[in-house]
Amino acid sequence: MKKKLVVGLVGLCLAGMSAPAFAGQWKLNPRACPDLREDRADRREDRRDARRNYGYRDRAEDRWDRRENRRDEAVTICPISAFYYEGNRREARRYAKARPPLAWDRRARMYYRYNNGIKIYVRT
Repeated sequence: MKKKLVVGLVGLCLAGMSAPAFAGQWKLNPRACPDLREDRADRREDRRDARRNYGYRDRAEDRWDRRENRRDEAVTICPISAFYYEGNRREARRYAKARPPLAWDRRARMYYRYNNGIKIYVRT
């Protein structure tokens, strides 16, 4: 009888821990991040510039510009104000002044956060 009670309690605890959490999530507002806005404007300008070809120097300049844009897009730095908390409807509205959880990158000496699998450095 005692074993059945212990097994039942363990099963009940495991079922309770596997219940879904009703928590919100931190999201990134790309319009509030100047680096993402600059990358978007550069891509738009590249498309506009690629439509016209004025010879070898123009093609070389386009190539150099694309290389610079790739290097610039490799590292994204956003201010902490670009992140906002989207809470669950069951959750209290107490995260208005909260900050997203961040990790420290020793090599870059900056805080970062992953957003859709992309590492975004956060300027605090």
